[in-house]
Parts: sequence; structure tokens; C-alpha cells
Amino acid sequence: MSKLLMPNRRSALQLLGGGALALPYLVRPRPAWADNGVLNVTTYDKFLPQEFLDKFQKDTGIQVNVRLTDDQGKQYNLLSAEGANPSTDIVTVAGHRLNQYIDSKLLAPLDTGKIASWKNLNPAYQESSRVNDSLWGVPILVGFEGLARNVDYVKEASSWEVMFDPQYKGQTAYILNDFLSITMLYLGHDGDFVTYEGKPDIAQKAVNETRDFLIKHKDMVRKYYDAGSEVQQMFINEDIYLGHSWSGPATKLIMDGHPIELSVPKEGTYGFFYSLNVANNAPNAENAYKLLDAILATPDVGAAMTRQSGFNSTISGVGDLLDDREKLALNLPQDQLERISFFSSKNRDMKNEMLDRAMAEVKAG
Repeated sequence: MSKLLMPNRRSALQLLGGGALALPYLVRPRPAWADNGVLNVTTYDKFLPQEFLDKFQKDTGIQVNVRLTDDQGKQYNLLSAEGANPSTDIVTVAGHRLNQYIDSKLLAPLDTGKIASWKNLNPAYQESSRVNDSLWGVPILVGFEGLARNVDYVKEASSWEVMFDPQYKGQTAYILNDFLSITMLYLGHDGDFVTYEGKPDIAQKAVNETRDFLIKHKDMVRKYYDAGSEVQQMFINEDIYLGHSWSGPATKLIMDGHPIELSVPKEGTYGFFYSLNVANNAPNAENAYKLLDAILATPDVGAAMTRQSGFNSTISGVGDLLDDREKLALNLPQDQLERISFFSSKNRDMKNEMLDRAMAEVKAG
């Protein structure tokens, strides 16, 4: 895909869409070329810098073959169809799709003992790929929902409460479905519904309270927007001074020189990460670990990845390599990083059903 901006939760989940059930595994002999100086990687465009790949190939003698994907569902279906004889060694999985890949036995648990540079992964992300007591991948890039503000008009914004401050009446905007989750978080509820599994009555009560709160404050909102380009244009035109935004659109505004700041308020936010994962029965698993170790070895790789993808890096020290403008756009303070809760695949049907209904009710209210 040419752009990796995540305009809203639903479109993010569509990008990370579902796929067919895994086919039964067949026991097949490993290819003759396995672990023979080759490494096959399936990832997104602009994730792995070409300069890094060139150096890795020169230093190790391993030929890296990159197969680009633009859809999690396509990647999942292909890996499922190949069963126990995958044609790729590394796949790129979004955090809230990990369970699907794991349940279908498509990934191998990560052995961090084979990654000498694991310590260079920011502590905020070292546990993010843990499922069922195992780690399943190396997080490389992160996107999140943040509070964007025009610093010329809004001097301070440490809480989501500012989105409901009467002095900014008619000067805020948000993606309604996504902001329902954020407002639940602001009101002290579980906006990702993980703790509501098997508790629909408790979940519905929290959603109803949030729905009523947003209806009460509808006069604050200039527009419920859908696409990242919409919130960008509203900020450029100074139609709004505050907005809920995915990191991608806000980052682009900052990089283009607009007086925008993106932050994670004290109540926290939700986000997603992409990880590089070793395929189950990967024919070149040892080479895969060499690549993962090389990615984390220096922050230079992380800086290049974040510059060209627009997502935040997970590697410690990247901020020291960015210029002032890049730091504003791509480098959150550590305390804000630690406020990001990553979307879970758990209880998603309940979440979608209740929030979709609440969204319609807010619009009609």
C-alpha cells in the first residue's frame, strides 16, 4: 500500500481483515534450499529500508527476498494454504490479529535468546506480543489514537477533558466510533471491552453512559469525520483547534510544518502495532533470527523505518537521531508511550455491535 495512514478503527480493522480457516497441516520434507543463505520476508511497503537490507545482505551473505503485502487477510490466507511448508520465513502481523495466526498454528513462538539485541527494544513494547505465556514477534512500528491540537490556540492539553471544554465549542472533531472507545476510557470504563467478556449487561451500561455523555456534549463538535484527510484539512483551515486523530494524519501535518502537536493524554489511549513474526516451520528460521537481531542492533534502522512509514518506532534511541520537526511528529515521551493500550482481538464482536449501535444513537440524539 502506498500510504499507511489509519483514519479510523474500522478501516484499520478492514485493512487487517479476516481470512479463511487454516487448512490441515501436511507433513512435508523441508526444501533443499532451507537455511542455505536465503531469507524470505512478507511485509508492507516502506517497512524495511532498502539501505538496511543491502547492508544486511552484504554483511551476512544471506539473500533477502521481500514479498509485499497490502492486506492481513491475503497474507493469512496464503500462509494457511501453504500449511506446514511455508514459502515465507517472516510475516508482518498486526497485534490484534496475532490470536488468529497463533490459533491456526501459523507462527512459531519467539525465542528472544536468539536475539542478542532484544534489550534495545523499548521496554514499553517488550511484552506487547505476548499471548498465552509466549512472545510471538518483534514489534517494529506503532500507530495510535492521539489528541491533536493547534498549539497557537490551545496552549495545554494533558487530558481528554479538553475535548469537552466549553471554550472550544464547535472547534473539535473526532471519528465518532473510535472516540466512543476513548470517551469510555476517559469515563473510567474499558473501551476495548476485554474485561467485559461474558458481561454484556456491564458493557451495555458503560456504553449507555458514554453515549449519553457524548450526546450531552454534541455542541462541542464541528464534525464527526471519517477520513484522515478531513481532519487534516480542518486543521489547515483552522476550522478546528482540537481533534481526536490517528497518529498518521497528525504526523503528516506536523512534518509539513503546521502548528500541531500530537499527544497521549493522561487517561491513556488505544493503538496497534506491527510485528515481524517467524512463520511456523520456517525453512530459514536461523536466518530469520539474524535479520531480527540486525533490525534491533542500532536505532538507525528504527529511525529509517519510522521516517519512511509514518509510524512510530519501537526501538530505543530513535528519538536521538531525529531532527526537531521529526521529534515532534514521530517521537512520543516515554511516559506517553506507556499510556498506549494495544487493541485486543478478544470480545471484538460485542464491542463492534454495541459501539455501532451507540454511534447511530449519538448521531440521532
